[in-house]
Amino acid sequence: MSEAEAGAEFETVGEFREVFEAELAALRLREAGLEVYVLDQSFRQEPLPNVRSFAIVRVMVPRASVDEARRLLAQTVPVPEDAEDEEGPEPSS
Repeated sequence: MSEAEAGAEFETVGEFREVFEAELAALRLREAGLEVYVLDQSFRQEPLPNVRSFAIVRVMVPRASVDEARRLLAQTVPVPEDAEDEEGPEPSS
């Protein structure tokens, strides 16, 4: 944790099961100019039953940014109109 993070009080704005999901959420917040900290509290020893308390990755922001961060995370990300469908391009005849 950097000195800035250590001096600020952070609050959780999202909990995820996988690190990549938390990093994607953190990237969205960073793009909006917010300071973000990802705290991986997951336990990786196998085999481990699917227990929520062993698989938490938290996205945290300074207390002053909590409302804005939650608003940003609640918004859906628009898909560009020229993006292809999930099924791929339509076959040509």
